[in-house]
Parts: sequence; structure tokens; C-alpha cells
Amino acid sequence: MSGYRRNLKLWASSHIMVVNGLRAAWIIVVLWCEVYTFDHVLHDCQWPDIHQPDAPNARIARVLVIADPQIVDYRSYPMRNPVLKALGQFIIDLNLRRSWHSTINRVRPHAVVFLGDLMDNGRATMSNSEYDAYVARFYDIFKLKDLSMPTFFLPGNHDLGLGEDVSFSPEAGMRYTSHFGPWNHKTTIGNHTILFIDAVALVEEDTIRADRGYSYDNWPAIAGGSVEFLQQYAAREHTSPVVLFTHIPLARPLDADCGPLRERGTIRQGHGLGYQNTLSNEASQFLLRLLGPSLIFSYISSGDDHDYCDYSHSLPFSSASGSTTVREITVKSFSMAMGIRRPGFQLLSLISTVPAMETLTQLPNSPPSLLDTPCFLPDQLGIYLNIYLPFILFSVLGLLAFNVHRTLRGNKQAQRQADVALRPIHNSCRTSNDELYRRSSGQSVTEDTDDDDSMLPLPVTKPAGPAHSKQLRGRSSSSSNSWTFYLLGRRRYTSLILPCSIANRGMHEVGLLRGFFSDVVEVAWPPLLVFCIAAWRAMHVWE
Repeated sequence: MSGYRRNLKLWASSHIMVVNGLRAAWIIVVLWCEVYTFDHVLHDCQWPDIHQPDAPNARIARVLVIADPQIVDYRSYPMRNPVLKALGQFIIDLNLRRSWHSTINRVRPHAVVFLGDLMDNGRATMSNSEYDAYVARFYDIFKLKDLSMPTFFLPGNHDLGLGEDVSFSPEAGMRYTSHFGPWNHKTTIGNHTILFIDAVALVEEDTIRADRGYSYDNWPAIAGGSVEFLQQYAAREHTSPVVLFTHIPLARPLDADCGPLRERGTIRQGHGLGYQNTLSNEASQFLLRLLGPSLIFSYISSGDDHDYCDYSHSLPFSSASGSTTVREITVKSFSMAMGIRRPGFQLLSLISTVPAMETLTQLPNSPPSLLDTPCFLPDQLGIYLNIYLPFILFSVLGLLAFNVHRTLRGNKQAQRQADVALRPIHNSCRTSNDELYRRSSGQSVTEDTDDDDSMLPLPVTKPAGPAHSKQLRGRSSSSSNSWTFYLLGRRRYTSLILPCSIANRGMHEVGLLRGFFSDVVEVAWPPLLVFCIAAWRAMHVWE
């Protein structure tokens, strides 16, 4: 029995080491993947102007550009059941919150621009209260610690709806304007003119123009539309450089290369229900021709495609700066749910030289420059598939193997104890209630042998009192497993031998499945608690 007890202690010690080791490993993995990995990935994300030589009269305006956050709701995945819809929305919202908090704390911009598709179903038919709650979710996710920071919005096809469909709300445009501002507008940042073009309305007006057989030269622009806005801007003289923001990218050749930072494919022309991949060739040339002559420096930033693309368009003629091309950057989606592995954003540094701070946006003669760089966020899907899933399989298989080994070893130990119990000289588990009765009454205990004269009474040195009976019961299996009967005039004894360890229930006596599931729960709850605390912290930061 002493060897068996030593094995029990050894197995108990091994069990504690395995469970606590997996617990610690899981806590480290969860903390790294859910908290520290965002700051680690963004450690090398720096503004492109940091390597510029210092100048006492230089002014730098830093703009953070976010594309297609597209926060989801229950309509986003109609084929999923309600539980999976709620779980998916929670995970995506949590990822957006962590990405935003890490980004805004890391880069600390002077202004923020959202390039449209703010909400996945902002165009859907819904009540005003539901839309208000949807918008409140957006502002809660993209919360700013500095409420005075300028923030600009651009409408996307998921905000307004492109084309006509019964699922598109006729109130979508009015709702967008009341919560996010005008569709077409302009502002000045760092001696640069920033144009925000409603590309959705431009596509719809371009379709009407083409159907009626007009060219842009003789097209009577729709009042308040994107074409009229651009024509009015171009009619005035401008000396500051222009940065154009549009949700839908400009047209380009089918084999246009997007550069090495794109994950897959290229941007191709195409359209479907509620979307269009690029502006038409005519609309793109209209933009470049209308804005090109006044450009000192030109830059176009677009969204909608979800993946990164760096492409240079040829201008119909040279710009004011003498350039014959204009560069367009299609910014990566900020969301993990948009079909790309590495979400991202763009950093835009607008540099101008001025004699005094108060004339930052008023001097036309400053030689401005523009620098930009992309930054990429963690591969959240890769974390789930390449870290969490393999580690879950490793933990489950490890605990299962441990419990299988424990069970097999316990069965072997029990069988050895049973063999020992069957030996008369080591009769530690064999005492029955019948023997106790005979000892307590002073009767001798005999065994069945061929020689009756050789049977001697067993010595009785201690009467069977309560304490003694308790000790004996602790060494026996159970009264229901022992029988005494008479056969051929002799008293016979038989018993069903069970392992002695039943009286000393330890980890060997726990069944395979019960022990396995118990270990899984013991390993899982600490990292799940850490995950919940980290999620709560992400949802309540800056409150």
C-alpha cells in the first residue's frame, strides 16, 4: 500500500503541474494576443515626416485616414443563427475598439478622416431610433479622448445606398447628413485644400448622364450634386495644393499594378447591387481634367476596395506644378471583417512653410509637400486560426492523453492490488462481515482443506469493538461482495474482489471522461476570465 500511496502522490503532483502549466501558458497567450499585440504591431508605425530636416518656420499637419470601418449589425450575416450573429458582432466590435485605441494612442493625429462605409447597413430601412442606436455604436467604438480634434466624414455606398433597391431606405441620405455632415464639402488643413467628394452621388449622376447621351462638357449638372460642386470649385482660382478624398477609386487599366503591399489581385471595374468597384472612365477623366490645371501638388485617397493600392494616373495635360501624373492611394479597410488579413490605415503629413503660426493656412507662396505611409494592424483571423486553434487542439489532446495514461495506470495498479488481495498470506482486502461476526462471537475461522485435523482456530487477540470493526471495514471492499455458504458439509467462503483503493478514492478512481472534462474546465476558466477583463477594459476605456 505504501507504494500505491506514493504513486497517488506522484500522480497528484503531475496533475497539478499539467493543469497549472497550461493555465499559465493560456493566460500569457491571451494577454499577448488580446492586449499587447496591437501596441507591438504598431510600434514601427511612424509619421512619414519624422525624417524631414527641422525647419523653424515649417508647420506639419498630421492626418489619420480611416477607410471602411463598416461596423456590422444583425443584417450583415443573414444566414447565421442569432447566437452566431451576436458573437460575430461582439468579436468585430471588440477588434475595432482595440485597433482604434492602439492607433489613436500611438499616432496622436491633428485630424481624422473617415473615407465612407461607416456602417455596414446604414442604408437599410429601419426606424429612427434604431438608426440613432447604430450611429451611437459607431461613435462609441471610435471614441476620441480629445473631443476638439477635427473629424471629417465621407459617405460610402453602405451609408447612402447606390442605385435603387427595396432594402435601401429613402431616408438614408437625410439621416447621414444629420449625424455625419454634408456629402460634398471642402476644408483647409496645413495650407492644403481638402476636397471631400460624394462618389456615390457622382456614380448615380454619371449613369443618368450616360443614359441620356450627354458628355460632361454639355451636361446640365444636377443641383446640389457632386458634378456641380466640382464645377463650382474649379471655376474659382486656387493656389493651394489639393488633396481629393473619394470613397470609390478612379478607373484604371485592367492589368494595373497596385504595388507590393496589396494582399491579392488588383482593382477591376465592375458593379452589382449597391456597389461599383471604380468610377467610370468618363467620370475619372472628368475629375482629373477639371482639377488638374490648378494643382500644384495632387493626391487622391480612396476607399471601398478594402485592400491597399498605390497607383499613378496620367493627367490629360500637365498640372500647374508641371507634373503629368497624380498618385492615388486606396486605403486598407480598418475592419477585420472585410476579407483582408491585415487591416490598416494611412498616415498623411501635410507640410508647409510659414513665417508665423497664425498664418498657417493663409500663405499661398509656401512650397508645400505631402508625405504618406500605410500602417497595418494585427492579423486577427490569423491569431484565431494560427495561435488559438492549434493551442486549443494541443491543450485538449494533452489533457486527454494525460487522463488516458492516468486511467490505464490506475487500472494496472488496481489489478495488482487485487492480485495481492487474493493471496492468503497478504489478506488485507479479504476480510468479510462474516469473519467479523465470527471474531466478535469468539468463533474460529477455518479454511477448506483436505485434512480436517489440520484445521486450527485462528487466534483472537482483540474483540471486535466499534473501532476495530471500523478499521476492518476500511480494509474490506463491501459486505455485498462477500458470501459464506455450505457445500458438501463444509463451510465455504467466496468474495468479489475489488481494488483496495476504492476506500481511498483519489484521482485514479475518477473516470476518464469525467477527469478529462474537469481538467478542461480547470484550465479554461482563468484565461477566459483574463479575456473578459481585457474585453471589458477595451469597451470602457476613456469613460
